[in-house]
Amino acid sequence: MKQLQIVDMFCGGGGESTGIAQAAKQYHFDIKLSAINHWKRAIETHAANYPFADHYEEPVQNLDPTKVVPGGKLDLLWASPECTHHSNARGGRPRSDQSRATAWEICKWAQELFIGR
Repeated sequence: MKQLQIVDMFCGGGGESTGIAQAAKQYHFDIKLSAINHWKRAIETHAANYPFADHYEEPVQNLDPTKVVPGGKLDLLWASPECTHHSNARGGRPRSDQSRATAWEICKWAQELFIGR
C-alpha cells in the first residue's frame, strides 16, 4: 500500500483530515499525517482524533517545512488559513492585515516542498 505524506496546515479538530483519510482509504492509500496549529486546544482536539499524526503546536511561520517533511517529499498540503480578521467575514470592516501573513506561508511551503524538489 502506497503511503501519502500529508500536511494539514492550520488544522482544527480534524474535519479536513477526516475527509482526506476517508478518500485515501477508498483508493487504498495509507497516510502519514502532520498537523499544524498555534492554538493548543486545536492541537489537543486533533491529537485526540488522530493520535497517529505528528502534531506541531506553534505558528506555521516558526516551522521549517523540510523539518516537518523529512526528505521534502510531500503529496498533499491542505491549508485553511484564517480569514475572519482581514475580510468582512466577521460582519464588518477588516480588523487586522497581520492575519493575512499566514496565507503567504502556503506559498513558502509549496516553493520548498513541491517546486524546489
